[in-house]
Amino acid sequence: MGLRSTLLFISVIIIGLCLSLYVQTGQEGKALNWDHYENQELGPERAISLADLNQKLVPYRLESLIQEILERNRLLGQKTRVMQLYSSNGRILMELRKLFPDLELYGINKEKTHQFYRRESFIPTALKFELFNKDELQTVELPYIVFEDLDFGGRIPYAEKKFDLIFSDEVIGKIKYKFELFDEVLRVLRPEGLSLHTDVAGIKVYSRGAILELRDALGEFRRRGIEINLLENRSGLRFRRPEGDVSFPVTPHQELPSSAQGLSQELKRPDMGYNLRP
Repeated sequence: MGLRSTLLFISVIIIGLCLSLYVQTGQEGKALNWDHYENQELGPERAISLADLNQKLVPYRLESLIQEILERNRLLGQKTRVMQLYSSNGRILMELRKLFPDLELYGINKEKTHQFYRRESFIPTALKFELFNKDELQTVELPYIVFEDLDFGGRIPYAEKKFDLIFSDEVIGKIKYKFELFDEVLRVLRPEGLSLHTDVAGIKVYSRGAILELRDALGEFRRRGIEINLLENRSGLRFRRPEGDVSFPVTPHQELPSSAQGLSQELKRPDMGYNLRP
């Protein structure tokens, strides 16, 4: 019995030492990570702010729309979820995190990069633009991030009726299958959910072989149940998901590819027309 007690005592001491070394190693690793995050360079073209975005969303302000949704959902006992399509370095999402601690935030990027490849990649953005300090980041709930190429009819990897608001900045003009993306946005929006996009370059809708003016095309969409309007600067869109299921009544001039791999540069060009369905 004495031998067993001695061995047990020694085992406990060894385990304690191992745990202590593990904790110290983790703390040292964390300190190294802070240096890594602080030293990362972010290019100016990836630094659009919430204020910059709001200049393009006139007469709306993103934070005002979110505040209205939050107040409504609190009365209903529901969470509020907001997503940015192609969120780049996540500056806007982290600014929204600063304003709305209880908001569920999501981002989608086209692909992983050396600087942005996981959820913790929001940390250098927060430090670079002085949105949070190190102590605050210990408890901040970082936005969720997934990587999905939406250019060629890709599916938004979330269940239907999940989000209250979805937005993008300077994205739609670079997407080839624009209305397929809009249909995906409608699918994952909750009824009465909002979507705002600052760039509608390249949207071409034809009716009986003639191209429609964008305002006429939007009028057709409204007649078919989609509440959609141009923003004040005429280069952005706002639309709302109705209570019932609806999709954009158009057909692309080029069929959806089974895979985006191996497509020619011509087929990858974002400019493409759609026919308005009868």
